[in-house]
Amino acid sequence: MATKRDNGETAVLERGELPDVTGQPKIVFAGGRGKTGKSTFMRWAIERCIERGGEPVIADADRTNQTLMAFFPTAIKPPSAEDDDVRLWLNDLADNQIERRNTAFLDLGGGDLTLKHWARDLDLAPFLTHHGITPVVFYLLGSDIDDLSYLRDLETVFAPQRTCLVLNEGMVPSGRSPLSAFNPIIDHPVFESAVKRGALFLRMPKLGCMQEIDRRRLSFADAEAGRVREGQDRIGPTMRQMIAIWRRETEASFGKVSAWIS
Repeated sequence: MATKRDNGETAVLERGELPDVTGQPKIVFAGGRGKTGKSTFMRWAIERCIERGGEPVIADADRTNQTLMAFFPTAIKPPSAEDDDVRLWLNDLADNQIERRNTAFLDLGGGDLTLKHWARDLDLAPFLTHHGITPVVFYLLGSDIDDLSYLRDLETVFAPQRTCLVLNEGMVPSGRSPLSAFNPIIDHPVFESAVKRGALFLRMPKLGCMQEIDRRRLSFADAEAGRVREGQDRIGPTMRQMIAIWRRETEASFGKVSAWIS
């Protein structure tokens, strides 16, 4: 069963109705406030795509902290942080994806409403779908109610069929259980509204040694294998095991949306 939304997207309420998009061209968006784990999720998803033979375009539009550029040398970025330059760059990105038929991963800065304006001006989700590009959006959420503000603002103009709300356990304050920490988020009308119209939600596990990986600027695979850069201190067996478990749990958690990032 499906319902028609004002922005032109069809919200499919039963996920079984969505066709498989494995290997098809997509633009995968990561959205959310700052410090919710967007870049961490994108790094994992991009690594996963490449490990499976993909050759994605990696687009880093974070104006204040271009993390993807530090991990992926082939990543592209806007020519400047000015609104007009970013908007034109995004248009070029969409045109290139439509022409070349490959997949792109697009990371935007925390709380940056550029996507909202771009989506509104282009009627973005139906536009991309019409041209054979599947729009996919992952909203990263911590346990702070204010993390829902970005989702609330974007849902009015950008509500692709493939929307996923990611509860990032790495953002849960020390001493609190994820279950109790996320209950106010899950029960909030903004969250409930997105789920009712067809969005999925899942968890991203916490990795206790994430800062060590970030500090070394390593891929998750290299960190798990103990491969470090020249001059860096070694990664011991315990940390490597923590990374292996995190990668395995993250893969399992995102299993429902595996095709969205493949």
